[in-house]
Amino acid sequence: MKVVGAPRAKLRTAKSLWRSFQPGSSVRGGRITCGDFTFLSERTLGDGVEVHWSVRAWKVVDVRCSLQVRMGLYDGRVNALRSIAMGFDMSRVAFLDFDVLAASSVMDGQDGPDQPVFDSEVQAEEFARIVEGYSRRMDRIWDFVGGVSVQGLENLAIWAMRNRDRACTMSTTMGDICAAFAYGERQLAYELIAELRSQWEKRVQQEPRQAVFEVYDAVRLDIERLQDAVRLH
Repeated sequence: MKVVGAPRAKLRTAKSLWRSFQPGSSVRGGRITCGDFTFLSERTLGDGVEVHWSVRAWKVVDVRCSLQVRMGLYDGRVNALRSIAMGFDMSRVAFLDFDVLAASSVMDGQDGPDQPVFDSEVQAEEFARIVEGYSRRMDRIWDFVGGVSVQGLENLAIWAMRNRDRACTMSTTMGDICAAFAYGERQLAYELIAELRSQWEKRVQQEPRQAVFEVYDAVRLDIERLQDAVRLH
């Protein structure tokens, strides 16, 4: 049997397969464009602590497609610090995310493989094997950090921050710095602050424009607010 039909039918099939391999997670939403579709999956680990997966399939060429899964981490304690630093509510924004394929490969001591590629009208069995492969990688990630739990998420976040390049980790609005402080990794937090300052100082030198100066001033104020909040705890 092939995964054929309208894009909505393919999206429904992908979501159904995901549920079958990750029964502990819920699936919601979905977006379809002319070249791809995406949906989200989430799992609650504790009060204010969640993990989300962004699943995206897109056309590489006319008849070939690929699948990518990124894992996003949410923690109310981290986002409370981010909200203080940024001066507005960050409660529903992941503090970091990373590529599942890259991260699991690093944990397994392997080079990161290419994203899986398949026909746009792939056999259902082949597509199921691709989704199952991602599911097994996610299980290995949890095993690596001690299991599916709040502590496991903390361990995973620290690992992802320390392996940013190899795990294709992305963090915005000081999410990594706030997480390091929230999880007691103060030395890592100060290393990340120094790295952030260095990046902006280099940009100011390369782009000496008023708009860049203003953004850097705002970043420095964010850092000061965060450090003041941390000193009070």
